[in-house]
Amino acid sequence: MKTLTVRLTAELQVPDDWTLAEHASGVSVLKIGDQFVDFDITPLATLEDDPEAMWTDDDQALTARVLDCVTELDTDIEIAYQQ
Repeated sequence: MKTLTVRLTAELQVPDDWTLAEHASGVSVLKIGDQFVDFDITPLATLEDDPEAMWTDDDQALTARVLDCVTELDTDIEIAYQQ
């Protein structure tokens, strides 16, 4: 076995009424109206070796195989207000 480390960083420009909240599960999440939003990884796959290939998570068996390999996942979420 070997270890694959994936680091994802995303920056979103969000409306001022979206806030950070502490969910009852103890997780910091984004609060949009009455909904709580968390971020996770979803592996995408394609059978095509083409620059315009369509990437999806439609292959549920493959997605499950990849996600079963995840041994650690941490999400850090923060909002920075622009002046």
